[in-house]
Parts: sequence; C-alpha cells; structure tokens
Amino acid sequence: MNNLFLCSWNILYLHVKFVKCKTNLMFEPIYLSHLRNNEFIQFVKNFLSVLNENELETLKLKPEYDELQALFATMVALYMPKQSSQFTKTLQEDDNRRDKAFVGIQSMINAYAYHYDAGKKEAADILLNSLKKYGSQITKQNYQGETATITAIIQEWKREIVLVDALSKLLLTDWVNELETSNMQFDAHYLERIKEDAASPEIKIVDLRKKITQVYRNLSSRIYAFSIISEVPTYSDIIKRSNSLIEKYNFVVDARTTRDAEQVSTTEE
Repeated sequence: MNNLFLCSWNILYLHVKFVKCKTNLMFEPIYLSHLRNNEFIQFVKNFLSVLNENELETLKLKPEYDELQALFATMVALYMPKQSSQFTKTLQEDDNRRDKAFVGIQSMINAYAYHYDAGKKEAADILLNSLKKYGSQITKQNYQGETATITAIIQEWKREIVLVDALSKLLLTDWVNELETSNMQFDAHYLERIKEDAASPEIKIVDLRKKITQVYRNLSSRIYAFSIISEVPTYSDIIKRSNSLIEKYNFVVDARTTRDAEQVSTTEE
C-alpha cells in the first residue's frame, strides 16, 4: 500500500514538474500603490479591456471579472465628481497664474545673462545659480511639489542679501512678489480642496483601491494557475498582453521616482 502511494505521488510530482516547465510566463509585478488615481483607473480599465476580449465564462473568469468591473465602476463614479469640484477650476487658474510668474522671472533672468552690462549679467548669473539646485522642471511638478519648491526659492531669495540685491538690480522684485502671492493663493485653495475631500462619502477611494488591488491579485493568480494546468493558450496570451501593459505603467512610476530623486538631490546640494 505504501509503495503504491509512493509511486502515485512520484507520478503526480513528475506531472506537476513537467507542467511547470511547460511555461515560465507569469504576471509581472506592478507598482499599483505608486500609481496616481487617474493612472490606477486607466490601468484597471486597460486590464479589463484585455480580459473582455475573451470568452470569460468559458475561461471560468467571469465572476472575478464582474467583481473587478463593479468595483472599478464605483471608483470611477467617486473619482469623476472630484474632478468637477468647485475648487478644481480655481486651482487650475491659480497654478496657471504662478506658472506665468515663474516662467516670466526665469525668462528675464536668462535674458539678462546675455546683457552687455557686466553688473546685470553678474546679477543674472547669481540668480541662475540659485535656481539651478531646484531642477529645470519646476512648473511640471505635481501641485504639492511645485508649491514647496517655489516657497523654498522665495524664502532663499528674501533671506540672502546677495540674491535680494540681484533681484533689485534686475527690477524683478515685483515679479517675485507676484509669484509669492499666487503661490500662497494656490496653497490656500488647495487646503480648501483637502477639506472638501475629507467630507467626501464614507466609501473612500483609498479603500476602493485596496479592494480593487486584492481582486486584481486574486484574478491574476487564477489566470496564472489556469495557464499551468490547462492546455488552453488563451491564459498565457492574457498574461502576455497584461505584462506589456504592466511594463508601460511601471515605466511611468520609475521615471517619476527617478525625477523626484534627482530633484531632492539637487535641492540638498
């Protein structure tokens, strides 16, 4: 009896080992927690589209797909009203105002760097060196990042006498005051937006993201399991297409992480 059991176990083990060797294709890990809400929504939408092109009932994936689809629809319904918040347009206008002020100052400094007057050129060079450590994509940062960076620049320009003199020499003091005012106004409206978000429905987007992430993990594990035990190539095709999708979103996260790290590095120098 023991020999028979051992023989059966060995046969089962060899069968499983053979099946595992049949394919090494697995779902690539994705940084779901690092995706912004709009990116997260778009990824889930794309993933659902990949699945929806197949006969999900035949593949025994329909219940899990339906669960993910329902959670996705709920998240979209919660997220979209947030986009139409009374503060959204105001924030966009505030951000545009401070961007114009910053770009105007930066353009003036760059122009003065070529000035024939040695004193004005020197003042421009001093200000350019000051800006250099904050990176070259300040107006491309996210809302919070840009607010913090502009605040740091203004504080430095008002604290260092040599920078105060340089701004005065290039007649940029009023420009800096405009930048500070618009940045403070943006920050005030942004805080109002946060208060509005805090008063949002009990079902928070963060909670939905956790649920969606778990369902996605379960669904991808199920697809992978079927790709191993089934002769149907569709499962592997789904994994392959999903991995192509995952690669694109991971690239977005990696690029953002690298850019943020470079900005922190230049700020600390």
